[in-house]
Amino acid sequence: MPAPTTARTRTAQAHPQLPGFTPAPARPVTATAWNLPDPAARRQVVDTYLAGGYAIVHIPGAAPTEADLTALADALNLAAAFTPPQYRGSAHTQGAVSRLSATDDPAHPFQDRAGQNFHSDGTLQHLGQIATTVMMCVRGARTGGDTLLFNAVQAFADLQDADPDAAAQLTHDHALLRTSTLVENLSTAGPVFGHDPAGQWISRYSLTVTDSYHPTAPGRRAHLERALAHLADAAQPGSPYYCAFTLAAGQALVLANDRLSHGRTAFTDDADAPRLLLRGLYTARPTA
Repeated sequence: MPAPTTARTRTAQAHPQLPGFTPAPARPVTATAWNLPDPAARRQVVDTYLAGGYAIVHIPGAAPTEADLTALADALNLAAAFTPPQYRGSAHTQGAVSRLSATDDPAHPFQDRAGQNFHSDGTLQHLGQIATTVMMCVRGARTGGDTLLFNAVQAFADLQDADPDAAAQLTHDHALLRTSTLVENLSTAGPVFGHDPAGQWISRYSLTVTDSYHPTAPGRRAHLERALAHLADAAQPGSPYYCAFTLAAGQALVLANDRLSHGRTAFTDDADAPRLLLRGLYTARPTA
């Protein structure tokens, strides 16, 4: 069977998925307020998101609140935030907004200061259900805490061109099993990659301790291992599919959660002002 061409040697993309995605971070869109009163700023956010899979909004001097997250979502026509069932009733998710901050509370789902591997938010939901994640930085870390992005749909499209037998192991109904660490006996199986109604590739690619991958049949495990090796290589620093940056206080990341996987480097906190992000999940894409 043919081996996939790796991300480090493959530069031509026969089927570009997100032509605006590059290893260099997108230029932040600076606005005067979170409700994006300038139509040109709203249009720039949406265009940047659609071309590259994400956009960064910057409000100079802002100390964002939950109301600001709602204002930004409303400005982008994202409608109401979605709360995954496992977070409903959690003290750390109020009004569908999750507070991402390290804590010593073992019941807090976001307490860890360690790095996070690439993942898609809401992987217990069906493929494509959570189209957009918005993460708004209230306070940055003392050190570390960089945001990592992986152009998963492009890496998969290139894998399909180079090694379709391997790619097929990521599109069947039992390819990825995600198991909840918060709710006993809660798990979801489904494809890693599939098409949305418009025919675009979408993704729920995740590499966490709660994810397990399965071939279509025992004899196809070697194909699956080639597929996973291709994606793992594509998600390394220096790859054209990889981007890293620091989300600063007063900035918000508007992310195509079903097209890019995201992660985070480890961080240390200022004890008097610990790192804090506000997160909302949305089933729609932004429009201007």
